[in-house]
Amino acid sequence: MSARWLRESKRANASQAAAAPEAAPRLTVPLGQGPALLASLRQARRLVLPHAILVSGAHGIGKTVVMKWLTAALLCPSDLDDEGPCGVCRTCSRIAADLHPDVHVLELARNEDDKEANKHLKKSFYVVSIEQVRYAQEALSRHAVEGRARVLRVDSADCMSDEAQNALLKTLEEPGQATFLLLEAASPERLLPTVHSRVQRLRVLPLEDSVVEREILRRSPTGSLDLPQAIGLCRGSLGLALELGTKRMVHLHDLVLQALDAPQGLRPIDLAGEVVEGIKERWLVQEQARSFLWLLRAEIRRRRDALAEQADDSYPASTSEPWTSWLELTLAADRDLDLQIPAEQVLAACLLQFSGD
Repeated sequence: MSARWLRESKRANASQAAAAPEAAPRLTVPLGQGPALLASLRQARRLVLPHAILVSGAHGIGKTVVMKWLTAALLCPSDLDDEGPCGVCRTCSRIAADLHPDVHVLELARNEDDKEANKHLKKSFYVVSIEQVRYAQEALSRHAVEGRARVLRVDSADCMSDEAQNALLKTLEEPGQATFLLLEAASPERLLPTVHSRVQRLRVLPLEDSVVEREILRRSPTGSLDLPQAIGLCRGSLGLALELGTKRMVHLHDLVLQALDAPQGLRPIDLAGEVVEGIKERWLVQEQARSFLWLLRAEIRRRRDALAEQADDSYPASTSEPWTSWLELTLAADRDLDLQIPAEQVLAACLLQFSGD
C-alpha cells in the first residue's frame, strides 16, 4: 500500500481544528522505540545526525511522531537534556504545529483548499511533485532564520514522482551546513535506488500489545473500541488501533467480514459499490478502497494467526487454506490503485477472485 490510508481522517481532523480553536499542539513523545532512535536523538542534539534519514514503518505506527521528535531534537534550544528535546518550549510548540520557519515540509495535499492554494506547485493527493522539491530547495538555499539548523521533512516520500526524487538527489548529496532531511515512507521499496543509497534508515518499531492496550484505554476511556479486536488487527500500530473505532472503519470492517465469512456467496460488484458508496471525490474513493484492503489483509492475518494458536507450534497450513493467495490478491489490488485504475473496478476484480477460490 503506497499512499497513507489515514490521510482522510487526518484531513478531517485538520478541518475540525480550523473550525474550532483548540489549545496549541504539543509534541508527542515516541512510544516503545529502542536504542536506534535513542542513538539518533543523541546525534541530533549534537547536530551530528546523518544528513538524511529515512523513517520507515507500517501505516499509523508513529512515523510522523518520530520525525517531529527528531526535528525538535535538532532545533530545540534547551540544554537540559542531551537525549531529546524539552518538548514544551516555543520552538517545540511551533514544530508540533508545523509553523517553525526553519522546518520545510513536503507533503501530499491535505484537502481541496490546500490543493487549490498550492496549484502552482502542482500539489496533489497522489504525488509529491518536482515543483514542490524545487521550491523547498530554494528555501533551503537561504540562511536559517533562527540559526541552529534547517530541516526538510518529506511526508509520504514513497509518493514522490521519479522526477521529484531525482531532483532531490542534489540536496541529498550536498545538503549544506546544518541541514537535515527526514523522509517518511510506509513503502520504502518505491524509492529509487539512488535515493536509498544516500539515506540512513530508521525503522519505527511496532508497539507491544500491552502498550497499545494501555494507550487505547487512556485515550478512549469510554470503551467504545473492541479492544481485543483492535489489538489483533492493528499489529502494533496505535494509530490504526484508534482509527478502528471510527464509524467509517467499523462500516468497512463489517464489509470485510461479509467477504470472508461467505466468500462463495459473495457478490463482488455489489460489495465493491458498498465500500465507496456516497463518496464523490476521486481521491477519497481511492483512500476508502485502500482502507478496505488494509482491513481485509489485517483480518486475514488475524484469522490465520488464531488458527495457528489453536494448534501447536508445528501448525501446518493446509493447501486448501486461501490465506496466502488472498493476501497476495489484496497487495496486487493496492498496486492497481497506484496505477490510478478506478477503485470500484479494482475492488470488484479482487473480490471476484476471492469468491472463485
